[in-house]
Amino acid sequence: MPRITPARARAQRERILDAALTCFAREGFHAATMQDIVAESGLSPGAIYGYFKGKTDVVMAIASERHAMERRRMEHALTATDIEASLVRLVEGFVLSLRDPQEKRWRRLAVQLWAESLSNPRLRREALGGVTQAIELLSPMIRKAQREGRWPKRLDPESAARVMIAILQGISLQLAWDDNIDIASFASALRIIIDPPAV
Repeated sequence: MPRITPARARAQRERILDAALTCFAREGFHAATMQDIVAESGLSPGAIYGYFKGKTDVVMAIASERHAMERRRMEHALTATDIEASLVRLVEGFVLSLRDPQEKRWRRLAVQLWAESLSNPRLRREALGGVTQAIELLSPMIRKAQREGRWPKRLDPESAARVMIAILQGISLQLAWDDNIDIASFASALRIIIDPPAV
């Protein structure tokens, strides 16, 4: 039997993760089964279990890939020349993207995983890792703004970073409850709060 190529293996793995994300967002993390993922993916059970031992392994892989993608988004935002431009990029990358059905699908799952992480140590470590990563990336940007006199020196950078993260977590939770939230208006309000115009 011919060996599967690395490219095909990657494609199959992504197909499984995409199918799982669809099932988790539609059915809920607890209600969705590995059989649902098999049906959604169109692959055989053997193909799926060749990559993942079970549902928790699948969702851990989804979360890990999301954190890697979010790291790239933040690193791109932080290449801007000043904090105001960086913040605009962060709003565009993390908030305005919530208009995308695929992004909404992930955020709906994320809310479920936050609840599950309270009793699942593996998921809790992954969730905390995502928060820690964001704090470590955002804090230097805030310190730079303080050195340049753009943000108050009395502001604790790590706490300010947590506020930024909490804004995204909060709107993600609200969006899971209410799909009719006007994300563009939310993003506009956030920009004004971040960088209020002269009155």
